[in-house]
Amino acid sequence: MGENTGSPILGVLLACVAGSIFLAALGMWLHRSKRLTSRRSSMVWAILTILPLFGAGFAMMTTHVVEQATGETQSGVNAPPPTR
Repeated sequence: MGENTGSPILGVLLACVAGSIFLAALGMWLHRSKRLTSRRSSMVWAILTILPLFGAGFAMMTTHVVEQATGETQSGVNAPPPTR
């Protein structure tokens, strides 16, 4: 792990995963307290729970496509060439 290995998109990814975990825990609490009882409301809550994960994937893909379009990253190249 050298310099400039941090990626700002990882912060967005972690925030979306944390949001999804929070929504799942909240849904379990709502189900146990008998506030989320019907199948339809449970299905809507399940979709709402995984929605941040799709947002994270969209953000990552958008960033990747923009970096490819600007020439920052190239297909088939995993690391920058070594510098002396």
